Amino acid sequence: MVVVGLVAVVIFANQAAEPDVPPPADAFVPPAALPYQAFDVERNADGVLRLSSGGGTPAIDVLAGPGTRVWLLEPTTLEDLRPPLVVNVIAVPNEVRNFAIRLLAFGPPAEGGQTNGEEFIPLADAFAGHEVSADAAERTVLSGVVRSIDGNILNVLLNGGGSSTIELEPGAPLRAIRAGEIAEITPGDRVALHKDTAGNPDPSQGILVLTAD
Repeated sequence: MVVVGLVAVVIFANQAAEPDVPPPADAFVPPAALPYQAFDVERNADGVLRLSSGGGTPAIDVLAGPGTRVWLLEPTTLEDLRPPLVVNVIAVPNEVRNFAIRLLAFGPPAEGGQTNGEEFIPLADAFAGHEVSADAAERTVLSGVVRSIDGNILNVLLNGGGSSTIELEPGAPLRAIRAGEIAEITPGDRVALHKDTAGNPDPSQGILVLTAD
């Protein structure tokens, strides 16, 4: 017991002698670039979109040629919703609460109203709806298919399994997607475009529009 006690004293003494310095931090790894980019629309001149991303970055011109798929996220009401519908809940994570909801985006049911088990169910052309947000912290935090509506309660089959309900209060931010035309994109709208392999905005993959109304 005496020997064990002496060994313990030696170990503790050695630990006390070590400098109280945290280990060096790992090398900084920048986050992966997003596969899309959002812009404010400054002008639409016969399909040539003048787009600004802010932050002092120069505006760019993007040609949306004939046949370009345009998807408009427009305000809707509970009375206009007809299940089954895809619903993506767009929110900002919050340290106090789970998240602060900014928008509920609705789209036609994909694959006959089935979930896909991925991060989200696309509304159209692989867009979830959050891509047009001016706040980069906004993400799709819940995705599923609205199977039925009881009053102001949405009964949702969650993506990846399980079910949930969403209770809508008056004034809830609801938007539904519909196919549109290039000419319907107007100054003040927000648009999102997927990037090509070189990292440039690619309108051939579709344009998501958050209308300014």
